[in-house]
Amino acid sequence: MYRPLATSAMALILGAGPLLADVTPNEVWQNLRDGYEQMGYQVQVGSEEGSGDRLTLTDVVLTAEEETASDMTLTLPRIDLAATGDGTVRSVVEGQMVLQMRDTDPEGEEVGMTLTLDAPGNETLSSGTADEMQHSFVMPTLVLEGRALDDTNEVPVTATLTNVEGTQTTATAADGSATQTYQGSADMLEMQVSATGPAATMPEDEATGDAAPEGGADATAPADGDTDTAIDSFDATIRISDLTLEGEGTSPAGEITFGNQPAAALEAGASGAGRFAMGAIAGSFTSATTGLEGEDATASGEFTAASGALAVSMSAEGLTYEGSATDMATQMTSSGMPFPISYAAALNSFRLAMPVVASEEEQPFALRYALEGLTLDDAIWQALDPEAALPRDPASLTLNVDGQTILSQNFMDPTFADGTQTGPDGQPQMPFLPRSLSINNLSLDAVGASVQMSGDLTFGDDPSQPVGTITGLFSGIDTLLDSLAAMGIVPQDQLMAPRMMMAMFARPVEGKPDQLQTEIEFREGGSIFANGQQIQ
Repeated sequence: MYRPLATSAMALILGAGPLLADVTPNEVWQNLRDGYEQMGYQVQVGSEEGSGDRLTLTDVVLTAEEETASDMTLTLPRIDLAATGDGTVRSVVEGQMVLQMRDTDPEGEEVGMTLTLDAPGNETLSSGTADEMQHSFVMPTLVLEGRALDDTNEVPVTATLTNVEGTQTTATAADGSATQTYQGSADMLEMQVSATGPAATMPEDEATGDAAPEGGADATAPADGDTDTAIDSFDATIRISDLTLEGEGTSPAGEITFGNQPAAALEAGASGAGRFAMGAIAGSFTSATTGLEGEDATASGEFTAASGALAVSMSAEGLTYEGSATDMATQMTSSGMPFPISYAAALNSFRLAMPVVASEEEQPFALRYALEGLTLDDAIWQALDPEAALPRDPASLTLNVDGQTILSQNFMDPTFADGTQTGPDGQPQMPFLPRSLSINNLSLDAVGASVQMSGDLTFGDDPSQPVGTITGLFSGIDTLLDSLAAMGIVPQDQLMAPRMMMAMFARPVEGKPDQLQTEIEFREGGSIFANGQQIQ
């Protein structure tokens, strides 16, 4: 896995200033170098010139090599550090930075990308003391241009951030542990993606019935000099305004770091959290492709959102990852669809919490998902339900579950869940062993019908045989079936089967003829009962 860009390239760009105040540039650079080496990076410097109040570094290269054959290299052509005379140190990264990320896929092919970074006018001013310091950075413009390491396809990406500024504060305790807080903002992010590559084509032996050519040549690959090869293309533009970032982190004392021993570092007290907020979001895309039989297809679309947010945190207590978007709208047209697709939603949010450090003790996990106020465009309704037999009220979906699990393998282990860990029987062992599950809320409300479910289950060594009870309440199902039959979607003579299934698993609610309720009981030994009747 690549280390996060925020802890590599961006850390050097935004925090290239000293980690100490009232010190010489040489001391600043040594401190920076020590810090990155502690994170697991190899640091090489082409040359160092200057002394006293000035220091110039050229051809600075940071390399991160992973056991999994992936690696990352960041090259900075020049860093100038100078004391300002008022107790602060000014740092500037000069020239174009280059970030290369490489990996090997399961087929042995090298994959990755090259990214250049330009930050004209960047400046970092640092002040404070050796134990607690603050550095403030400014970048009028940050331009990132990337290209995939691919001999066949072209996938250039350009992103521009404007008016980037922020602060970072670090503090070192007497025991050598360190904490830091940071915050930053940018007025606008604009990103363009333009991808092209040979279209997928049907192998000649399949198209004509002939055998493949001798030597096993790939019939889908264009011949050298073939100028008639069809080309697929994809172009997209994204604009995000009012970006903010804030977070905090703790590093333990000693040689154990998150870079070289992540699980041990977490157990020693390492932690981190970051929160990313966005204002208005807008984007568009177009694509042109050629199918296996030579047919052309085009598509285009637009999407917007009023705001968005992402947050992540990690410590020995676990990992949390959550995000949300509000007032979303999407429109899409395609030559393969009879009508445009357009839908909107008031809210889409998720939250995942899970353990990351292996333990024989039970640890908590949780999953939340919400989709609220989902509406479809009238053109879709007209195509699906021209007689308006179904209610068109906004739909919603909610999932809220939590429980306890045993994590048998560290989540940050490179071999996590790859099938190499085996149990006593020699079979691949899953690192998660659930012990309990609480379904706090599972609900769906759409087209006039609704489902609400909740319950609690416990698990032994065989997760396929839980013990516990799940209850459910269903509303509007009979009316929905009648509407589907009236629309011709479900033949009238086939309504008996779903109604018999409902009768097996649910019973009417007294005084409410259009409501059904159910109680599914899972018992020891694997038997299952529905409303007191054994079904397994």
